[in-house]
Amino acid sequence: MAEAVKPQRRAKAKASRTKTKEKKKYETPQREESSEVSLPKTSREQEIPSLACEFKGDHLKVVTDSQLQDDASGQNESEMFDVPLTSLTISNEESLTCNTEPPKEGGEARPCVGDSAVTPKVHPGDNVGTKVETPKNFTEVEENMSVQGGLSESAPQSNFSYTQPAMENIQVRETQNSKEDKQGLVCSSEVPQNVGLQSSCPAKHGFQTPRVKKLYPQLPAEIAGEAPALVAVKPLLRSERLYPELPSQLELVPFTKEQLKILEPGSWLENVESYLEEFDSMAHQDRHEFYELLLNYSRCRKQLLLAEAELLTLTSDCQNAKSRLWQFKEEQMSVQGICADQVKVFSYHRYQRVEMNENALVELKKLFDAKSEHLHQTLALHSYTSVLSRLQVESYIYALLSSSAVLRSSAIHQQGRASKQTESIPSDLCQLKECISVLFMFTRRVNEDTQFHDDILLWLQKLVSVLQRVGCPGDHLFLLNHILRCPAGVSKWAVPFIQIKVLHNPSGVFHFMQSLALLMSPVKNRAEFMCHMKPSERKPSSSGPGSGTWTLVDEGGEEDEDPETSWILLNEDDLVTILAQFPFHELFQHLLGFKAKGDYLPETTRPQEMMKIFAFANSLVELLAVGLETFNRARYRQFVKRIGYMIRMTLGYVSDHWAQYVSHNQGSGLAQQPYSMEKLQVEFDELFLRAVLHVLKAKRLGIWLFMSEMPFGTLSVQMLWKLFYLMHQVESENLQQLSSSLQPAQCKQQLQDPEHFTNFEKCLSSMNSSEEICLLTTFAQMAQARRTNVDEDFIKIIVLEIYEVSYVTLSTRETFSKVGRELLGTITAVHPEIISVLLDRVQETIDQVGMVSLYLFKELPLYLWQPSASEIAVIRDWLLNYNLTVVKNKLACVILEGLNWGFAKQATLHLDQAVHAEVALMVLEAYQKYLAQKPYAGILSESMKQVSYLASIVRYGETPETSFNQWAWNLILRLKLHKNDYGIQPNCPAVPFSVTVPDMTESPTFHPLLKAVKAGMPIGCYLALSMTAVGHSIEKFCAEGIPLLGILVQSRHLRTVAHVLDKILPLFYPCQYYLLKNEQFLSHLLLFLHLDSGVPQGVTQQVTHKVAQHLTGASHGDNVKLLNSMIQAHISVSTQPNEVGPVAVLEFWVQALISQHLWYREQPILFLMDHLCKAAFQLMQEDCIQKLLYQQHKNALGYHCDRSLLSSLVSWIVAGNITPSFVEGLATPTQVWFAWTVLNMESIFEEDSQLRRVIEGELVINSAFTPDQALKKAQTQLKLPIVPSLQRLLIYRWAHQALVTPSDHPLLPLIWQKFFLLYLHRPGPQYGYAAQYCRFLLPIDGCIGRRFFQSPAHINLLKEMKRRLTEVADFHHAASKALRVPAEGSEGLPESHSGTPGYLTSPELHKELVRLFNVYILWLEDENFQKGDTYIPSLPKHYDIHRLAKVMQNQQDLWMEYLNMERIYHEFQETVGLWTQAKLESHSTPCSLSVQLDFTDPLLAKERVLSNLRKHEAPQPPLALHPTKPPVPVISSAVLLSQKDATQLVCTDLNLLQQQARTAALRESQQVALDGELLDTMPKQYVNREEQTTLHLECRGSSGKKCQGAAVVTVQFEGMHKNEAISQQLHVLRKEVKQLQAEAAKPPSLNIVEAAVHAENLITALVNAYKLQPTPGIQKVGISLFFTIVDYVSDETQRHPPTRQFFTSCIEILGQVFISGIKSECRKVLETILKNSRLCSLLSPFFTPNAAPAEFIQLYEQVVKFLSEDNSDMIFMLLTKFDLKQWLSATKPPLSDRTRLLESIHLALTAWGLEPDEDILMPFNLFCKHWTYLLLYQFPDQYSDILRLLMQSSAEQLLSPECWKATLRALGCCAPSCQQGAASTEGAVLPSSSDALLSDKQVMETIQWLSDFFYKLRLSKMDFKSFGLFSKWSPYMADVKTFLGYLVKRLIDLEMTCLAQDPTASRKTVLKSLHSVIIQLFKPWILVLEDNER
Repeated sequence: MAEAVKPQRRAKAKASRTKTKEKKKYETPQREESSEVSLPKTSREQEIPSLACEFKGDHLKVVTDSQLQDDASGQNESEMFDVPLTSLTISNEESLTCNTEPPKEGGEARPCVGDSAVTPKVHPGDNVGTKVETPKNFTEVEENMSVQGGLSESAPQSNFSYTQPAMENIQVRETQNSKEDKQGLVCSSEVPQNVGLQSSCPAKHGFQTPRVKKLYPQLPAEIAGEAPALVAVKPLLRSERLYPELPSQLELVPFTKEQLKILEPGSWLENVESYLEEFDSMAHQDRHEFYELLLNYSRCRKQLLLAEAELLTLTSDCQNAKSRLWQFKEEQMSVQGICADQVKVFSYHRYQRVEMNENALVELKKLFDAKSEHLHQTLALHSYTSVLSRLQVESYIYALLSSSAVLRSSAIHQQGRASKQTESIPSDLCQLKECISVLFMFTRRVNEDTQFHDDILLWLQKLVSVLQRVGCPGDHLFLLNHILRCPAGVSKWAVPFIQIKVLHNPSGVFHFMQSLALLMSPVKNRAEFMCHMKPSERKPSSSGPGSGTWTLVDEGGEEDEDPETSWILLNEDDLVTILAQFPFHELFQHLLGFKAKGDYLPETTRPQEMMKIFAFANSLVELLAVGLETFNRARYRQFVKRIGYMIRMTLGYVSDHWAQYVSHNQGSGLAQQPYSMEKLQVEFDELFLRAVLHVLKAKRLGIWLFMSEMPFGTLSVQMLWKLFYLMHQVESENLQQLSSSLQPAQCKQQLQDPEHFTNFEKCLSSMNSSEEICLLTTFAQMAQARRTNVDEDFIKIIVLEIYEVSYVTLSTRETFSKVGRELLGTITAVHPEIISVLLDRVQETIDQVGMVSLYLFKELPLYLWQPSASEIAVIRDWLLNYNLTVVKNKLACVILEGLNWGFAKQATLHLDQAVHAEVALMVLEAYQKYLAQKPYAGILSESMKQVSYLASIVRYGETPETSFNQWAWNLILRLKLHKNDYGIQPNCPAVPFSVTVPDMTESPTFHPLLKAVKAGMPIGCYLALSMTAVGHSIEKFCAEGIPLLGILVQSRHLRTVAHVLDKILPLFYPCQYYLLKNEQFLSHLLLFLHLDSGVPQGVTQQVTHKVAQHLTGASHGDNVKLLNSMIQAHISVSTQPNEVGPVAVLEFWVQALISQHLWYREQPILFLMDHLCKAAFQLMQEDCIQKLLYQQHKNALGYHCDRSLLSSLVSWIVAGNITPSFVEGLATPTQVWFAWTVLNMESIFEEDSQLRRVIEGELVINSAFTPDQALKKAQTQLKLPIVPSLQRLLIYRWAHQALVTPSDHPLLPLIWQKFFLLYLHRPGPQYGYAAQYCRFLLPIDGCIGRRFFQSPAHINLLKEMKRRLTEVADFHHAASKALRVPAEGSEGLPESHSGTPGYLTSPELHKELVRLFNVYILWLEDENFQKGDTYIPSLPKHYDIHRLAKVMQNQQDLWMEYLNMERIYHEFQETVGLWTQAKLESHSTPCSLSVQLDFTDPLLAKERVLSNLRKHEAPQPPLALHPTKPPVPVISSAVLLSQKDATQLVCTDLNLLQQQARTAALRESQQVALDGELLDTMPKQYVNREEQTTLHLECRGSSGKKCQGAAVVTVQFEGMHKNEAISQQLHVLRKEVKQLQAEAAKPPSLNIVEAAVHAENLITALVNAYKLQPTPGIQKVGISLFFTIVDYVSDETQRHPPTRQFFTSCIEILGQVFISGIKSECRKVLETILKNSRLCSLLSPFFTPNAAPAEFIQLYEQVVKFLSEDNSDMIFMLLTKFDLKQWLSATKPPLSDRTRLLESIHLALTAWGLEPDEDILMPFNLFCKHWTYLLLYQFPDQYSDILRLLMQSSAEQLLSPECWKATLRALGCCAPSCQQGAASTEGAVLPSSSDALLSDKQVMETIQWLSDFFYKLRLSKMDFKSFGLFSKWSPYMADVKTFLGYLVKRLIDLEMTCLAQDPTASRKTVLKSLHSVIIQLFKPWILVLEDNER
């Protein structure tokens, strides 16, 4: 593929035909190479025979011209080619033959692919349009371009369609030979432009490329373009050239977005709709089974919450009732009495009475009962059902996950990713996704139940974790679609659901980009999904003044969103967190071609890959740009910023990769194929331009900030101009069109137009401040981005524009002065030469800018600038010709202060030495001009804080003269004027001065300097010493320089003096005596030390050491510190090769310091000496200092002096004064190094004078001697003129020094070593004459140390030493634990160490020091060492016997291993660094100047890529896949066939449930008992009882006297009394009730619910198996389970609602399936019921006696046997199960069975007597009904029996009259009203009144039988005989009367009928007969018996 080229201009034709031919030969290879086609490989790398392609867009057309004329003479034609660009390259290895044929007029040529080729035929005179056929043989090429069109296997299928217009139109005019033109064939190729790929295709399709033969020579590189596609022929005029010459340079045109899609196909945004359709089909599942389960769980939870709330309400009501239980009343009674004054006194006694509210107590009892009932019934049930329904949901989930192999392998067996075979079954995942949709539905509901919400999320995580393992990218997009339609706050729980993996994932890029497209696009139908969250549906809006709705407005004050719809939107945090889940680092690694192991090899990138990167980045930026439009709201400001940041990062990665590509391919020589570097640069520029345009469109969102961070450094200069211009047109609405029509030259021209800047000012005024700042920052970034090929005009115009906006323009400078200052600083940091441009512009506008210019130049990196001579002249003019108050003068000072007067990186001066000298004299002239009459003392200037000149004139309010004075001195000291300046530093060459330094008097240039020196100006003195021969010659300095130095000292320019000494002294170290013998120099030095310490000279010499400490205050000042640092720097330099060596420096300074009398009392000198001793110790050069001090020490003790001085010294000591020492006092805690050196020196004196040896000898010989006596004896023996005082003995000196040395001082271990060398010293037989005494007086090997510590003062000293050793050991122990321990600053830390808080000693050294100091403690405490009877090798290990032996052997080698040399060296370097910092230039970049990046450096670019990839936050990991366990144990099928196993299994569960019921019942009974006890106890808490109290009443007194005696009055009253015991009892009871209530309110334990579910699952499985295949085995198990469960039913299980519900449901389902209707189980069920009447309600539904007709009567009899008033309900329920009618009709029992049954019924009826209770009326009525059933069945079989039983029972009053009524109703004998009532109850059973049951014969027989029965009855008993039947039959008389009346009426009717039928019959006879019968019937009732008849 070649670049698109566009001719910019046409050059004149100059070349001859020969040159044209040669050029043509060169062009052809380029053209052929550019026509290479890169086709994707097939997965199996096989040839594909044909490819069906559909062409859309622009086809090849014949270009016609209306003015073209046919040329009959066959002249040469000029050809015009239009070549479409493809993404495919054609290999140049094989030939491709193309035949051309002209298409018909107006027709179009269609390319076809396959085996057939079209051969065009050419007609003369026609216009020719050429076309190339796609070849039929494809072969594989080197570079393949794959088009990603597919997902993984299970992704939704979709077609990716790409429409490619002509990608490039190239019109090239060529000149050709006419012969070549006739013979040449023009060939062009075109590729398929619309490729349809199935997204679900598992493998990527690919095609092999054709090989074509070269037809033409290679084109030159400039026009290496596509093969021409169109030919236009035009006749040649005679005045024209045959062929126009090709343009010399062609303009490259970037690809369009459509053309780029060939390289990076992917309709991400178009696919959003297709995925939305699939999602909608799956998202709504409100009729799903799982939905119902969750809805049930939700309801249960709501009921539980309501029950809990009700419990709280009841508890609150109880509290209120308790508060009303007692009513307290205040009472008072009046009392009176007579006091001792006989005055009547009155008073009142107040008390409380209490009354109990009986109503409140009654109410409380009701509330207690209600609360107990609610707690143990309602709440317990809801709590159980809540847990149960939750377990049901989990069981469903488990069943779902175990239902398919795919889910089971991932969720249950944890086998990782499912196998390929199972993965491809989408139906397996369909149910899973449906359930996930159901769960998501519940997340979109307002739910105040956190438990339910948490459970929903838990189950969602479980299912999603499975889907993440087994799902395809389409499933992941399904999840993302759900998440985007969840309520705000979804990020808190749903973020891990989003998992995108790009690397090592074939579909990773598709997944990422499609997900990003979903996120960036507007979420459709979100309101529909969120309908349940609508505020109006949640809570009614509150009304009132405080309920106003807050409205979010953007910066412009415009309302950002509608409150009515804002609730639908996601939170910004949600979007931010979701975006963070996108692994952009993986995407960029893929984009940049990272290898599998993470290797980044940008050098291997090829042009095709680079172009692919641009294309993909373009797609990514386009997607992100969609997000900018979608989320264009103020509420999403931060999210939009993150989108902008990702756009910026995308450009950054591409830019860095492009920079590396450019670097690696710059020297490649030949143009890269198929894309040249220029073409790729054009594409990168276009990508950048598109991104910037997207960002520019997003106004007021705060993302312009990222525009300022974009990598402009890799852009071409032309694009920079274009972008710069477009950013000025940001308010224009047609930016896109403007960008496409702009030319860089046009941009540059317009930007330089003054009107353009005016328009830009207006544009700025329309923006908000943040956008303005971002825009200016972007300009600055563009200016500083390029490091090479810098366009100075571009940088200049940006700098001047920022300057104008920030400082000149009135409307903007107030806002942007600070920002502009920082931006100009960043630009000039990259391009320092631009400071010259700014200086010129400031010079022009300084009157407008004013003081602000000072701040500008203070911010600029002037230290990088090298001003020219003309610019120095401008600064000189400003400095010398304008007053100090004028801005120009101040600006000159600021500029000179900001310049770099130090060294560049190559150790050469940044500015030339001549500039240093010129500026020095310039400053001197200005100083003389402005300050000559106002000399400023050095102490004044040096006492001020060292601040910048600008700060001094602005912030501190100094006068101009003061500020200028300080500025001048600071600047002068920075100038490098002396040849020793920086020359003595290591590795730095000396400044290149001329060999001869000019003399001040000889050079006319030094006239101002000479004038200043003569005037005695300090600044002149310094310059004379620095610049002239005075400071470079030993002789001249001694003669002329020392007085100048004195002027500086006396004028108190002490810092300047330190600088002078730094320059001068290196000349004198080799010849020190010049200065050491110069009293004037020494006096100046001492005056320097005294002036800096602030103490008048000589004061401290006249007082003692202790007084001097109080007078001096601060021991030394900053300048002494500076001098010390300078000395240490000299010592450091002297150790370098070819230098004088450290001894020379040490000796010079020691001699100079100790030359003063009583110098050891001067704190500044001691400070310097301490550091000199420290340096000498470090360099192991202590001898040179000790030697000088030793001599002076001996002189102090009277050696080498005359007799008179000696005698006066002796008399001074005898007077009680201590012998003089350089360490005055007992020790020094501050100058420890100095003390170490002095004590070592004094130790040498003790050794040399043999004083210590003799003292020890005397103490050995004379055991009674004190050390003082031994000292005097030694003085006599050694004949010493003066000996040190006792306190000056070294054993005491080391002891005191060890006490005061800080714990962390490095020397402390060695000081203690020195002490123990003396303390544990063993005097040997070396004393000569005393040797013979040693054996006897001193123990063998005994130590002498304890003899020096015999006095009380010295014994206390030893104790102090032991305590101090312990403290030091503790300190080091704490330090070894890395604890920050105060470093004992009170003990005098060295100044150098106090300034190094960051340095810490290694813990190992601290541990060793702990060990050492513990050893020291042992040595000090052990008395045996003094006795000498200790055998050293036998001591324990912790005595460190090796070192102990060395000490006792007096080995003087120091234990250097305990010395922290690292710290000593660190402190030395820090001290040296203080001087280096003061002397050398240190230009740290101001914090406002950000570090600028070089975008073109390949190494930095690669490091930046890797660094930025590491900065990406890692997305949250996927959800952990926990193995899913069954919520309840799984029921095995074998259990269903085993009665024993099933029973055993269910018994385990039933035991748990029964125990739970018992516990609940116990709790309830306890609650009732406690409530009862509370109710009984509460009335006893208060009582009114009789009490008596005595009052003392006094009168007011009289005549000022008090009452003489109070009246004592006894009062009796009935007041309130609180029973404390009862109160305590109530407190305990309430506590117990509360605890019991808390236990009862807890949800049931999970194992209880699991047991219930497990048992139900077993029963369900058994029932399902039986229904599927009814077998006796399963039936037997079911029956067994039924009776097993029944056995577990008890009062407790029936009282506790959960168990009641469980047992009821289990018994119901088992009874229905296995018991009901089973013949064999009827008797057992009945027996079970009769044994346990409480089971009746449970079991009676399954008692079916009709199923066992043979046992029907026996079962009935069993029921009748259990008749009693207590079990009437049970009897009724059982009777209802006896369907007597059905039994009679079905079995047709014989009369005997019916008679037996009748007798049972009669027995039952008589059992309840004459008047049955109301409780038993229901079973009684059932018996009556059965009685009538038997009567009517096969009537009149049972008529006689019933009549007999009825009469017999009634005679004894055993039967209820209701039996009579029922019987009469059945017989039809009732009154009409009774008959109607009977009809309503009996229905169709009883006959109507018109149908008589009794026949005429039966009526006659009944009358006869009744007459006989009643007559016999009348005669049967004496009572009946005497009183008749009425008394016994009164309950039945109404019914008897009815029955008899019915019979008589029937009899009369019968006779009347007979009479009517037989008229011959005698009516009289009939009447007689009737009368006789009726009389006989009523005779027993009316017969009067005589006494004899009775």
